[in-house]
Amino acid sequence: MKPFKLALALVASCFLWTTSAQALTLNVAAGDPEDSEMGVVGNTFKKFIEEKTNGEVKVEVFYNASLGDETECLRNVQKGTLPIAIAGIANIVPFQSKLGILTLPYLFSNLDEVVVGTNGAPAEILNKYATEVGFRILTWTYTDFRYISNSKHPIETIDDIKDLKFRVPQSAVLIAAYKAFGGSPTPISWAETFTALQQGVVDGQCYGYIGFRANKFIEANQKYLSEVHYTYQLQPMVMSERVFKKLDPKLQALIIEGGQLAQKAVLEYQIKEAQAAKEDIIAQGVVVSQLKDEEVWKKAAFEKVWTEMMDFVGGRDAVNMYLKACGKPEI
Repeated sequence: MKPFKLALALVASCFLWTTSAQALTLNVAAGDPEDSEMGVVGNTFKKFIEEKTNGEVKVEVFYNASLGDETECLRNVQKGTLPIAIAGIANIVPFQSKLGILTLPYLFSNLDEVVVGTNGAPAEILNKYATEVGFRILTWTYTDFRYISNSKHPIETIDDIKDLKFRVPQSAVLIAAYKAFGGSPTPISWAETFTALQQGVVDGQCYGYIGFRANKFIEANQKYLSEVHYTYQLQPMVMSERVFKKLDPKLQALIIEGGQLAQKAVLEYQIKEAQAAKEDIIAQGVVVSQLKDEEVWKKAAFEKVWTEMMDFVGGRDAVNMYLKACGKPEI
């Protein structure tokens, strides 16, 4: 039996997979629009898998949370009823708190450090944590620092964030970070974020330039954006470990290779397009500000958030193991 025909037989029980005599279709859930970093990942992965399997395996990517919000989709991936999802790291942390290491404020200073932290030995550590709860990380989607935007006024110092309400994911670390900075965090699902901003339920949110443009946040009253480098937004593409283990080894290898190719493609896209997206939103009237006191933000992060959240993300030993793998000083 040909490898991909065998793969079809093995996965016929997954109801979100559609099969015929000739093809298998893998559904992929994505929270963001197609003209975002998620679109680069989804389309690159789709093209690679379909070409390498001569059309015997098809990939269908559903954007704009059309299969449900990220938490719901991740739950289905964990159960094995949805093969693959692309979701923000903060939405995966409730399933595996150790991955919250990646949300510790000011863990990374720049994109180079982020790349080191999501490849090689650091990536192996993170994938081990993910597989413990049923996820296999195929791709790390690079989506820039989570710059803070709001509808009220520019944020140039830590005092400017006080009394502003911000949408945040259901992330204990990010909630603690906003409290440490003096803001008021409100957990809201990604699918409801645009409406919450538009209706004034919250004043602001946090996202990179490409995502800000793709999600049209300027239409949701987001007039001011500040380049706060407190956390880098990573959006892993994860596959159900239950589903992955049922596949023929040859197909498994292709899926891993396709995920790696997508990661390379989205990194190149991020480097190329972030500045263009920044210029686009400025041209549309968004006021972009730089912090005058980011060292004060860092001090609050390390003294308050890292101390408070250390046990939540696995303890000092786990954090130090990851820092060491990244070539960063231990704490």
